[in-house]
Amino acid sequence: MKIALIPEGGVLLTNLIFKNGHTPLQIYNMSPQKAREKDPYDEEIIDYDSPLYHLTGHTAQKGNKYVGNEVPSGIKGRLTLADHIIQEAEAVIILGRAPKNRTKMYDRLNSTILLYGGVGTGNFPKFLLYQLRKKRIPRLEMAYPTNRDELIKLFERTNTFLQNVEKYPKDYVSNEDNLTTDGIPPKKKVKIEEFEEIVKNLMNKT
Repeated sequence: MKIALIPEGGVLLTNLIFKNGHTPLQIYNMSPQKAREKDPYDEEIIDYDSPLYHLTGHTAQKGNKYVGNEVPSGIKGRLTLADHIIQEAEAVIILGRAPKNRTKMYDRLNSTILLYGGVGTGNFPKFLLYQLRKKRIPRLEMAYPTNRDELIKLFERTNTFLQNVEKYPKDYVSNEDNLTTDGIPPKKKVKIEEFEEIVKNLMNKT
């Protein structure tokens, strides 16, 4: 199956998709074999039939059909590059947004390197996720891991999803972490009664 990954380009999760016999859908397609063989200084190996090189004429405007005119051109451009992902995806894996004050787990080889490639424009993943959710395809959503145990569980959940994805119904969704569209767990809201009690206590102290 063709599996979309948001944000796209996660190194280890992309490799898990390959190992489970599926095809990761990426903006810049490159198989593990091609990545190992490629000489970064040899331009003759560049595939000029793949993005960005083959986008000419009307094909450069494919992203316009997904959003309104007021959306920044940077997001439209990324959606143009992701058009094949939106059209071809048969399942999707979503990784939540990294907490701002997280502790890097592996020093130089930190969690950013482990999980993510470049995500481009910050809001682009939201637009891409919205389009994929509309397709009603099997979906796995996971919060960003902040420690070793959470990271191990993330890989286990990914493997389980990939091994069973062909058996899931089209509307299957696994979102144990209750991620919102912003890629984070919902924040606890304070009830109006609690807020009034807090203000009252503060007023009494002054």
